[in-house]
Amino acid sequence: MEKIVYAISFLLSSANYVVNLSIPLYLIYKFSAPPFILGVAGFSGNFAYTLFTYLFYRLKHKIHFPHFIIASILISFAYFLLPFIPSYFLFFFILFLNGIFYSRFWPSIQYFFSSNPINTDKYNLSWSSGVILGIFISGYLFKLNVIFPFFAGSFFAFLGFLLGKINCKNFKKYYEKLPEKIYIGKKLDLETKRIMFLNFINFFCIGGVFFLFPKLAKSISYSPSLISNIMTSLFLIRFFMFYILSKIRFEIKDDFFLIYLFDFITLLFTGIFKKPFLHLIFISILGITSAFSFRITLIKVIEKGYSTELNESIIGIGFFTGSLIVGILSQIFGIFKGFIISGFMVLFISGFMELFFKNDNN
Repeated sequence: MEKIVYAISFLLSSANYVVNLSIPLYLIYKFSAPPFILGVAGFSGNFAYTLFTYLFYRLKHKIHFPHFIIASILISFAYFLLPFIPSYFLFFFILFLNGIFYSRFWPSIQYFFSSNPINTDKYNLSWSSGVILGIFISGYLFKLNVIFPFFAGSFFAFLGFLLGKINCKNFKKYYEKLPEKIYIGKKLDLETKRIMFLNFINFFCIGGVFFLFPKLAKSISYSPSLISNIMTSLFLIRFFMFYILSKIRFEIKDDFFLIYLFDFITLLFTGIFKKPFLHLIFISILGITSAFSFRITLIKVIEKGYSTELNESIIGIGFFTGSLIVGILSQIFGIFKGFIISGFMVLFISGFMELFFKNDNN
């Protein structure tokens, strides 16, 4: 069954990213969407994802059924509908619903590993390789026809549903035997808070880049396929970093200043440079930082008995605040300055929080 879980994770992450990269391009193409609207697009689904993963965490919801099976078919249907939506409002509403569906999918998948956290390394490789495929084909499909990425996403999600449905009985039995979550009433320790905040910052940067970089790139005449290639480089680097990190053992250092500095450099130079090669280099840095933060956070959360829903809600907050804040700043100051200001914001907030955690520890 483990291989089935890896396959479903691969398919749904492919579905997610073949569509997500196309959403900004589609909104620009169909509605001539300004930066603020692109930020709202990123906000809609990620806000729903964050809200409902957190609600399930607060409700101390126990996963004794593989909800990812039902979620997969609902995600497939949502992606199929998106290109036929005639207005912003309905488009964002479908994205919001899809965020709810994903809030059941990923925590349910991750709960599979609750009895063996180290196997999350293979899980990380499976979903991150799906991201690479989705990002890579997105621009090419969009170039052929603007609705093809949505149909591809729907198809991938449907395949994930079929795999889950075929093995549904086995999954039910397996999930019923998994141990009860032990996080109930458990207060987060300082180490977990620090790595969760690090993960938040990295996904804040990815959210901003993912939803607003296509607008910046279109303003300097990058083609959809070039945009997808640049974004693919980020996730390709992340995949290789997941592999490297799975082969080494290391201790968490006293601070994460170097990682925060890399995040700052990425946003700063994305807003300064106007050359594809330079954008590829600096955006790819996020692949290194996000692989590190996601891996250590997921393993620590499962090892210490905390909720994967809480971890996923932190990731969702990063995604939707990143897309929304970079979108608002870009609307006010222009797309290039929006990235630059966001970079300084990340540097300032990260530095402040590191000092806060150190004082809290003392």
